[in-house]
Amino acid sequence: MTSGPEASSVEVAGADLPLPSGTAPVTDQTTKRSPWAVLAVLCLGLFMLLLDGTIVNVAIPHIMTSLGTDLAGVEWVMNAYVLVFAVSLVTFGRLGDLYGRQRLFLVGMGLFTVASLACGLAPSIAALIAFRVLQGLGGAAMMPQTLSIIATIFPADRRGAAMGLWGAVSGLATAIGPSLGGLIVDGASWRWIFLINLPIGAVSLLLAWRLVPESKDPGSVRSLDLPGVALITLSMSSLTFALIEGQSFGWTSAAIVALFAAAVLLFALFVWREKREPQPLIDFGLFRSVNFTAGNLTGLLLSFGMMGVFFTIPIFLQTVLGFSALKAGAVMSPMSVAVMVAAPLAGRLSDRLGSRWLITAGMLLLALGIGWMAGFNPSGQGLEPSTGVGDLLLPFILAGFGIGMAIAPTTSAVMATAPPDRVGNASGVLSTVRQLGSLMGIAVLGAVLQNRLAHNVETGVEAIPGIPAPVKRMIIDGVAEGAGPMSPPAAADEQAGAMAESFATLFQGWFTGAVNTTFIVAAVVCLVGAASAVLIRRRDDAGRPLK
Repeated sequence: MTSGPEASSVEVAGADLPLPSGTAPVTDQTTKRSPWAVLAVLCLGLFMLLLDGTIVNVAIPHIMTSLGTDLAGVEWVMNAYVLVFAVSLVTFGRLGDLYGRQRLFLVGMGLFTVASLACGLAPSIAALIAFRVLQGLGGAAMMPQTLSIIATIFPADRRGAAMGLWGAVSGLATAIGPSLGGLIVDGASWRWIFLINLPIGAVSLLLAWRLVPESKDPGSVRSLDLPGVALITLSMSSLTFALIEGQSFGWTSAAIVALFAAAVLLFALFVWREKREPQPLIDFGLFRSVNFTAGNLTGLLLSFGMMGVFFTIPIFLQTVLGFSALKAGAVMSPMSVAVMVAAPLAGRLSDRLGSRWLITAGMLLLALGIGWMAGFNPSGQGLEPSTGVGDLLLPFILAGFGIGMAIAPTTSAVMATAPPDRVGNASGVLSTVRQLGSLMGIAVLGAVLQNRLAHNVETGVEAIPGIPAPVKRMIIDGVAEGAGPMSPPAAADEQAGAMAESFATLFQGWFTGAVNTTFIVAAVVCLVGAASAVLIRRRDDAGRPLK
């Protein structure tokens, strides 16, 4: 940690802990607070904002019916939140360094809570997407402050345990989203998945104001790179729109090809600018550390792979197996329990053993859990319309343990590489990369799911005798344009007459085949994440690699 005349300190639980250079001392009302009490408050806010990243998944069919939208439209309900969240994290991390981390946490919490109320009352899909953008801004103001404050108030020998609890809450919020969402949707309405944030937000605001110490590092930030913000925002927006709407427009259409090209060009311009900017939005010097680079890459691939479960499984359980939202959430609950068990344990072990093998094992377990459902198991059988709850128990537990084992050590490995005066930038980069992984996971896996479904439907429908050619074309086009996959197109029921029931059964099989292909892609991504984790090296407190 930094010492010397420029360093300041904060007395936390009787220990005089040095703060990063330039950090302002905290006020008297917060100096005596236990760091674990502060961590609990931060984790409460963290739980709320990350929960909203996955709780929507189980409500997808209900939102589509209530607001009259299609799959592509409801994907934007998830991706608008994640996109704005991702591209704003680094900026708000810098603002926290400049104006105060507790202050930004409080501002973000207030905006998130108000936006949650607006989401719960949204009258249309367009309004819901707009309010989700505001939620994303609020979450982005909160998220990087949690890691920066933890890095400030905990010494190096206890930081792994603290990050373990932080990681446990992160994993639990992500994993429990479908379970809690199912309970709320079936017990009340999809609108309450947002309205439930109101009491949590109010309590979190009060506790954060009373307990969380203020800290800042005004010397590290003299200006904000607004052109950089614009470039990365436009780049990720172009990529996300192309991935979500590619099936609808056509993957080789001029619009989609132009969007992909724009995403690459804008990102290249962003990197070029940041390397020449005196006060860059992202300090690319941090990536000279192998641990920082490998840890961030692993975090991105972990978030990507997780979406293979949290985005796809709730749709499969409700669409193919006919589960209610409540039952779908309950079936996924063993995964949440596994995350809760594994994450704190992995956090404590990372202090003693290092992060590399814990993360590697976690990524392999997650890949095994996802791959098991795709057919990489002793029976060689993937998901089927006849799949039972018992068939899902083991892969869900494997995936949950994998997530729990990987998420906290990844955080510890990355944050341990950041100099004390750049913890805000490092936490913002890590949080951004993770959210980009989630965003790309939803977009890419959603595109794979929709593409494979369209292919399966086209192949299957063309092979069915007795259906008039115009009806076949209507069915195929309806799925290709994103009208599914919640149910067979209405034309099948209205014009195919007696074939409606058999067609519905066939449709479930086509959709299940698309899900299995999607899981294969997610499992491969997790295996790449395991390979990247092997590059992480254990370091001592001075940052030197340990032999």
